[in-house]
Amino acid sequence: MEKRSIKNIALILFFVVYIFLYKLLIFPHYMKYSEMISASFLAVGLALAILLLGYRKDKSTILFQNILKYSIFYIFLTAIIIYGAGFAVGFLKNAYSREFFTLVDNIFAPIVIFALIEFIRYVFIWANKDKKVYLILFTAVLVLLELVFKIRSIDIHNFEAIFRVSATTILPTIVKNAFFTYICFHVGYRIPLIYRMLVDVFYVYIVPIIPDLGEYIQSVVSISLPIIIYLSVYEMVDSKCNKPRPLFKKESFNFFDIGLGLVLVVLIALVSGLFPVYMIGIGSQSMSPVINKGDAVILLKVKKTSDIHEGDIVAYVREDGKKNITVVHRVVEVTKSKDKTVFMTKGDANKSEDGNLVKPSQVKGIVQFRIPFIAYPTILFNDLISNWR
Repeated sequence: MEKRSIKNIALILFFVVYIFLYKLLIFPHYMKYSEMISASFLAVGLALAILLLGYRKDKSTILFQNILKYSIFYIFLTAIIIYGAGFAVGFLKNAYSREFFTLVDNIFAPIVIFALIEFIRYVFIWANKDKKVYLILFTAVLVLLELVFKIRSIDIHNFEAIFRVSATTILPTIVKNAFFTYICFHVGYRIPLIYRMLVDVFYVYIVPIIPDLGEYIQSVVSISLPIIIYLSVYEMVDSKCNKPRPLFKKESFNFFDIGLGLVLVVLIALVSGLFPVYMIGIGSQSMSPVINKGDAVILLKVKKTSDIHEGDIVAYVREDGKKNITVVHRVVEVTKSKDKTVFMTKGDANKSEDGNLVKPSQVKGIVQFRIPFIAYPTILFNDLISNWR
């Protein structure tokens, strides 16, 4: 492994370790000082990044000036539109205090944290412009870092809560960080930093009234704004990147490369089974029409046997000859005797129950919802391999 790759991995692990420390130790036990601790950590992280990867002064270019104009234009145009809508739906008073010293105290930590994150992003990108995989991976780490700062708690057993957090926090954070990485790659850290100061600080903490659009509409705005700016500047960035260059040139970088990479990271995390929520594909019609062959289902891991009830659709492991297979069927009866609990299961499309009772240790998770057709290519490929054998 080359020396720069070792430095990249060391820096990424440094931030990953802090994410776990923040979630498990710092926020639960030192919540009052969590922002100050995070700012201090990020300052150390920036110093470490510069020490390992070096630093290049960010220069102003024509491309930077043009992207800055477009960014500010669309930020203010969005503000005009949503505040115009506010006259129709009404306004809410900003929850943050308007008193000067309280306001300064509220915005100081976010300004420092956002500035340090963008400086760190810039240092890492500047040193790895020819390493797209590392850029995507580091962007994913920055997404996780921002999410642990934003998401205080979530009930993973409540699908509505998971959907709400995904729609209003996780997805906007992914899109915004992908946009920042794309812009930083081409013109440096200043535009992402200006965007954060206007959108994440001024709008959130300083403006006295906010349009009562609801959190989902606000989420749509948060997702749409970076995409609109990207689409507006893409051609000028592309023309700059694709002009004649020496034979050996650094690789260009696309906004959607980051988005695709982050989606792949999420899919890998879901399929891996390392997290409480994960995904598997369905290879039969035994649960039709509720779940069809080629669908994927999202499972929630079972912490205790009492979480499984009659009527739940579960995924469990069953021995089939020399190999184990995963079956997704409905629990039709829960039998308790002394300290033991077993489940009788049945496919909705099957005429009879499954031949063997299912033990709690066999259950991998409870189905939360299905995603139609997404697993069909994988299932089709597996069927072809099985028939060929």
